[in-house]
Amino acid sequence: MRRVKDLYKFEIYKILHSKLTVSVILIFTVLAIVMGMQLSIGGRGLEIHKAIQELNGQEINNELINKMNSDVGSIEGLELEENDKYFGLSHTMFMVQDGEELITADQFYENRIKLQKEKMEDQGLTAEEIQWWADQESEISKPLTYVPQLNAYTLIGYMTNICIMAILLAAICLSGVFAGEYRKNMDQLLFSCKYGRRETFISKIMAGVSFSVIWVVILTALLFVSVWIRTGLDGLNGVVQLEIPYSAYPLTFIQFIGIQIGIIIIASVMFSAMAMSMSAIFKNGVAVMGTMVGLYLLNQFWEIPLKFRILSQTTKLIPSNLIVSWSLGDFRLINCFGSYHTMFAIAPLVYVIIAAVFIFVGGVAYKQSQR
Repeated sequence: MRRVKDLYKFEIYKILHSKLTVSVILIFTVLAIVMGMQLSIGGRGLEIHKAIQELNGQEINNELINKMNSDVGSIEGLELEENDKYFGLSHTMFMVQDGEELITADQFYENRIKLQKEKMEDQGLTAEEIQWWADQESEISKPLTYVPQLNAYTLIGYMTNICIMAILLAAICLSGVFAGEYRKNMDQLLFSCKYGRRETFISKIMAGVSFSVIWVVILTALLFVSVWIRTGLDGLNGVVQLEIPYSAYPLTFIQFIGIQIGIIIIASVMFSAMAMSMSAIFKNGVAVMGTMVGLYLLNQFWEIPLKFRILSQTTKLIPSNLIVSWSLGDFRLINCFGSYHTMFAIAPLVYVIIAAVFIFVGGVAYKQSQR
């Protein structure tokens, strides 16, 4: 174990002292900070952020909505600066609006349930799944309490970018973990060493996985800190229905963001295992980068119709697809171990299994290279 520990430190040293790795880390660090500071650019965002605080903590009932409708007069009235305080509330209302007329609070609650049922029908839910969601819906307190959601919306949206960074970190920085040994003709010399086989393979895998996980955590922390410096972290206690009104998840924004972070961290283990496995198989870092980036781009351009439920639901488990806010309106469940589970709950297990398979395959490829 001591030998593995020493080799692990050496492999971490090699990853961190790569000029390519340093460049990528610096760029992603700047991006994480810039993303968090976006609302302050131009000043208009900050004005709206301050204005919407006036409605913080008020119940979304007929009294509040009638006051908003009276003040704005029509949809066009929401564009006036004196109505900035209704920016977030009107967004929530419009998500379930039927037509272009302003609606009352009663219509809002009726429409969200109507839209919820339509989504479930489109997604082909069974009676058991519908009942499962009815139980979840009953846990949501109504009327909803309005909480300014600009900060939460910013964090939820940019967590998708953190996920993309996790993919690129693995694809770019870990593509040479094994391939670099072959490129420099060091492979046979390495295999001739006493600890150049099993111990070296384990240390490389450990180094790559820990590198990915640690930097994903750091980038996420930088994003949070920059948002906190910019406008604070208020609004994270609001319910997700303020962003996706027809959602039946009894979650607050901070709980959903926590789910996003957990999924990305576990997914980064899968990404790093994938990159290092292909590095051992292809023996070419460029091929690894091209494959991983190509697969990501391919995922962005295909969309499986809902009628092909199994295939569509499988692609939904891809991390960059799963952590978007619209997933809060996907009601398809997975029957596992005799009970229903959301895709958020099943995805981490799937990622761990896939990572284990990649590591196994990479280990076989590495062993074959020694012959």
